[in-house]
Amino acid sequence: MISGPWGVGKDSVIACMKDRGLPFHFVVTATTRAPRAGETHGVDYYFLSKDEFAEMIEQDELLEYAIVYTDYKGIPKQQVREALLS
Repeated sequence: MISGPWGVGKDSVIACMKDRGLPFHFVVTATTRAPRAGETHGVDYYFLSKDEFAEMIEQDELLEYAIVYTDYKGIPKQQVREALLS
């Protein structure tokens, strides 16, 4: 697992792993912020409404979540379940 605060270099580590052909499963973060130009739902983030995100919290479907600035970000459990089964 690669985890760390914003700006620590997680994307750089992942890019090196890809360049070296190392096997790994990338988990896409869910967020309530609006997509930026060029971002794709399900690739860069799962873009959710605050109500959808609240439902995931209520259903205990996030490994972790936090408020970043004024939006939520979190890791959906389903992606990890699928990775562990493969």
